[in-house]
Amino acid sequence: MMTESTDDLVSDAGNAEEVNAKREFALLLYRLQHLPAKSRARLQGAFTQRLIDETLSVETPRGPLSFVLLGKAAGGRALTLLTKQPATIEWIDRFRPDGVFWDVGANVGTFSLYAAARGDTRVVAIEPAAVNYFLLAANCEVNRLDTRIDALLLGLGKDRAVERLEVSQFESAQSFSFRGKADQQHRGRQAAIVLSADRLVEEYAVPCPNYIKIDAPGSLEAIIAGASRTLQRPEVRELHLEVREQSKGGQRVMEMLTRAGFVVANRHSHGGSADLTFARPGG
Repeated sequence: MMTESTDDLVSDAGNAEEVNAKREFALLLYRLQHLPAKSRARLQGAFTQRLIDETLSVETPRGPLSFVLLGKAAGGRALTLLTKQPATIEWIDRFRPDGVFWDVGANVGTFSLYAAARGDTRVVAIEPAAVNYFLLAANCEVNRLDTRIDALLLGLGKDRAVERLEVSQFESAQSFSFRGKADQQHRGRQAAIVLSADRLVEEYAVPCPNYIKIDAPGSLEAIIAGASRTLQRPEVRELHLEVREQSKGGQRVMEMLTRAGFVVANRHSHGGSADLTFARPGG
């Protein structure tokens, strides 16, 4: 006579719990849809507020960080903070004390929060998508890091402009672009102010960065071009970028940074791209 192992029993119990949870969720949605409009609005509002209030805590070497959960991808961003881009985490850990870090394309703020949690780093978090900016600002608030992080609702580019971001306000924590992807149908567009890094430093008195991380699909070359004067300043020590080195755009970015006096100091390849850290020789 065969008997079930303890692991099998635990697995079955876990599966049964998941099935019950899905069934209860489906029943909740069914009841919600059949409520009078006024009652449904109140319940949906209360339910959404409860989801925002119940943050997810993630343990890091810098201490616990809390994340507001809204949308399917927000939890994933938080849970993979230390594992999705380990080279970026290692780079932030190597910052000199009392530096200024620009997180360009900050999304919901995972790397901004981690850098600010050092306690010795000033952060400028730049994010143009309103749906992500809300979570970025909320995460700064719940972690009480809003005095160390300046979150800016704008995009970086070559010059000042109003551009259209292809984005859905119902898909938080996603990566969006000012250039649409051929294989992806976006549900909406959002106007966003775009400024150059040079203008932010020279006209808006935003602190000149010592460290710059750029994660802005389709905009990398324009961002580097708009930072030509800033990159000549000795305060700028390092840049951390995801680059397709063999592409024409990637080659142009590499050439621009070489002319600005930077060399590749570290490379972490993944797929057809690489996370590259650029630094000044001997810096």
